[in-house]
Amino acid sequence: MDYEQVLKYAMQMELDGSNFFKEKAGHFSNPTTQKLFQDLSDVEMEHYAYLERQLKAYGDNGGFDTSGEVMDREEDIFKAREESEHIEETLKESDIPDLTILRMAYLIERDYKEFYERAAEYAKEEGIKAIFTKLSKWEEGHERIFKSEYDRRMKEYMTLPWGG
Repeated sequence: MDYEQVLKYAMQMELDGSNFFKEKAGHFSNPTTQKLFQDLSDVEMEHYAYLERQLKAYGDNGGFDTSGEVMDREEDIFKAREESEHIEETLKESDIPDLTILRMAYLIERDYKEFYERAAEYAKEEGIKAIFTKLSKWEEGHERIFKSEYDRRMKEYMTLPWGG
């Protein structure tokens, strides 16, 4: 496995995800939902920066930074955000239940999770395997949030009285 190419590809995915969330934030009229999408854009940029550091470490010395402090700190940042911002409640408060945006967000996060899972499966070096596994778990958390909310809103939509 060419770790340098995989890391560069993963960085591009995270950048694309960040841009998606940043762009879609403006589609919501509710300021809380806008902030959520802007914050998720920032989370994806944190993933990008993390991967960039790993790429540099690999280029400098052929290894990866898998110190517990770094991996734990970033995991705690996401958990704190999820809990402090009550992401699920924030989405429920949105004035515009935009199913298309929620579905796209869910699919993006699912794709990222699956990419990192596969990368971890193919990785021979334990350090990069641990990094990809951690990233997969972070993306899985994002995926669950959007899937749950998409399912809830789809159910509401499908049970609306048709014809007014």
